[in-house]
Amino acid sequence: MSENHAQAGPPPGREPILNLPGVVIWIGTALVLVHGGRELLSAHDDFVLLSWLAFVPARLSLWLAPERARDILSSLSQSLAGQDIADRLALVRLLLADGGPRLWSLLSYGLLHGSWLHLISNLVWFAAFGSPVARRLGPGRVLNLLALSTIAGALLHWWSRELDVLPLVGASAAVSGATAAAIRFVFAPGLRFGALGDDAVVRAIPAERFGGLWRNRRAMLFIVIWFVTNLLFGAGLVPILGDETSIAWEAHIGGFLAGLLLFPLLDRGAVRR
Repeated sequence: MSENHAQAGPPPGREPILNLPGVVIWIGTALVLVHGGRELLSAHDDFVLLSWLAFVPARLSLWLAPERARDILSSLSQSLAGQDIADRLALVRLLLADGGPRLWSLLSYGLLHGSWLHLISNLVWFAAFGSPVARRLGPGRVLNLLALSTIAGALLHWWSRELDVLPLVGASAAVSGATAAAIRFVFAPGLRFGALGDDAVVRAIPAERFGGLWRNRRAMLFIVIWFVTNLLFGAGLVPILGDETSIAWEAHIGGFLAGLLLFPLLDRGAVRR
């Protein structure tokens, strides 16, 4: 018995399960590994790591104005009332770094998270809004945008809480910056969100000029909802399920403004005339 075999063509390509840019996947993986590694540390070692990498507003204030040490210590005493004096001194040394500024913490705090819920919520938001921005800017420029947004978030947080000794952690400022950058082009008239998975389409979308955003109703509605939501969570008017940490809404806004304003400096795509 003979058999006739039709010449088989190449197998159809398969769509990846997660259609995310490589830089988004690598950033997400790095954040998961950092948080997972912290789970393996003792409580003391984790706190030491936190003191090195987290951003502490009072630390920067003390470096810029050493004469404010008494105000900072007074604020620290109030926030740690009831603890043993030796514990307070140990916390002062760790959090304030013996007067050292640790300026790298303006950026490194974005690598740490307060909980798995905190991390997962940032990853989901970053996958949604960071992906189109990464497709449009490319790996190098999107990393610059995220870094600048992270620093801007820390600086606005410091400006509003200059005596605060509580550590600031989380990639939320960077994610907020990516979200704001995406707003400049993902709400273009007639654009289907499903098309944002195509690199060529994303780069060809005319970005809105800053003045044009005010005439884009979808973009303005999203911006209003974003700000109201952050203020409600930040003020504690809306509880955060499963997470006892407070929301550093100032850092979110700092990152958002940086992404919104700096995006044109990094963008090489089309601009709406």
